Amino acid sequence: MSDFIVSSLKYRPSTFEDVVGQQHVTRTLINSIKENKIPSALLFCGPRGVGKTSSARIFAREINNYSKEDELSFNIFELDAASNNKADDIRDLIEKVRIPPQKGKYKVYIIDEVHMLSKHAENAFLKTLEEPPPYVVFILATTEKNKILPTIISRCQIYDFNRIKEAEIVEYLNQICKKENIEFELAALNLIARKSDGSMRDSLTILDRVVNYSNNKILIKETSILLNIIDDDKYLEIVQKTQNGNLVNAIEIFNKLSDSGIDEKEFMIGLIEYYRNLILLKVSNYSFQNENEKHLIIANETSNSNIINIIKTIETSIFNYDKIESKKLLVEILLMKISEMFISSEKTIISSTTVDTKKKKSELIDLSEKKENKVKKEKNNEKLIEKNNKSSAQEEVSAFSISSLKIKREKIQEKKLIDKDEDQRNNSFEDFELKIKWKDFANDLSRQNKENLASILQINEPNLVNDFKITYDVPSNSSKNELREIKRDLLIYLKNIFKNDLIEIEFLVNKSNSKEYFSTPEERFKKLSDLNSNLIKLKKDLKLDL
Repeated sequence: MSDFIVSSLKYRPSTFEDVVGQQHVTRTLINSIKENKIPSALLFCGPRGVGKTSSARIFAREINNYSKEDELSFNIFELDAASNNKADDIRDLIEKVRIPPQKGKYKVYIIDEVHMLSKHAENAFLKTLEEPPPYVVFILATTEKNKILPTIISRCQIYDFNRIKEAEIVEYLNQICKKENIEFELAALNLIARKSDGSMRDSLTILDRVVNYSNNKILIKETSILLNIIDDDKYLEIVQKTQNGNLVNAIEIFNKLSDSGIDEKEFMIGLIEYYRNLILLKVSNYSFQNENEKHLIIANETSNSNIINIIKTIETSIFNYDKIESKKLLVEILLMKISEMFISSEKTIISSTTVDTKKKKSELIDLSEKKENKVKKEKNNEKLIEKNNKSSAQEEVSAFSISSLKIKREKIQEKKLIDKDEDQRNNSFEDFELKIKWKDFANDLSRQNKENLASILQINEPNLVNDFKITYDVPSNSSKNELREIKRDLLIYLKNIFKNDLIEIEFLVNKSNSKEYFSTPEERFKKLSDLNSNLIKLKKDLKLDL
């Protein structure tokens, strides 16, 4: 029989100092032992392989003052709730609890995977858990706290175990490899730590596999092949090729990885993690497996917004993974999308640069035009001042007389009007353009449920007189009065459309030239009664009111 012991058992923690990555738990337990504050029930929660059961054994030994060599079977009992999950099993446990310990101070029951207990078993366990004998300590361990009854949780002191950090796992594996005289590459240990997903037990199991595969030499190449995962350098190569437009080469690299047995979903998860690490590298002291310089170059070449969009695209592909038959095609399309993002972002940068150049040119032209207008305006003002001075000298009016003050005030107002005229918009427009925009305004009124006003504006066509003056014939004074409500809105609309502040509108009553139109109910009734006199009698008989 072989004397080989698997690393997960050989290097299992025997003291609280040996427990890796759970200092917040071990410190609390050590202090409770020192102060003799031993709870009757503890609940250890957390993912697999992080030290829950090992910590329970150490705690049970410490409260009984046992050494590593002492026999524990008289005081410490371990139960697997998965196989002892019935109510009868719990009743049997309750009967055994009544017997005091044969040796030591406390009788400790460690119940692993306690969430596997049936509902009847949990209910049977409640009373004993709440008020156990003073010499009994229950330590419950679970990976799924959410499945345990709240009444059980409320009776326990809860200790949450964390996933162990990759750096802590790598350091522990480093120590083991040195003890076992195993040659290793640090990048390979990083791969093992990443694959273990925060579980020390998984990392030690993987370590045994890799050592057996590579004959006591843990190398990055052999480790990535055995674990069927991709290292950061390979992801860097794929990202570089997609970013530089070498999409065909990137797809070829992926196809080789797929043919070697790499799972497509694992590839996408690794790719999304690589982009996440690029952001961490830019904003913190994150360290890749190999040199950071080449990864930092690609990180600086890619904007944070672009990386975030890529991560969202990869997440969408992962969500659709189970829905699509051809998994390889899904990843190839994903690489195409990522490559397209880089191409479109480059086009955006080029176009924005072009727009900025055009904008600067237009700004320079506007500045030059403004300067020219300013010079012209100053010259006109100088001429105006000279003219005013001459006229005041010729008239020989005293500066202190009332008439001279009146003349000065008139000259100032005249100057203001001139300045105002220079600032006004006076673009020209044609008669046919006016008719089109007039009709558009009438249609807008119809959409606003102002049918009466819209129909009045469509009786005739507007006439353009003296360039900027508009006249419009209406059939009656009542129609003219109604149009006064919208005259201001119509004027503002036309001024903004034609960019002309000199437009004027005049409504003219012209009964002979207009179409027959009746704007009020009284006018309509009068016309109809002229055609049929019986309508007047009908109105009186029915007592109708217009």
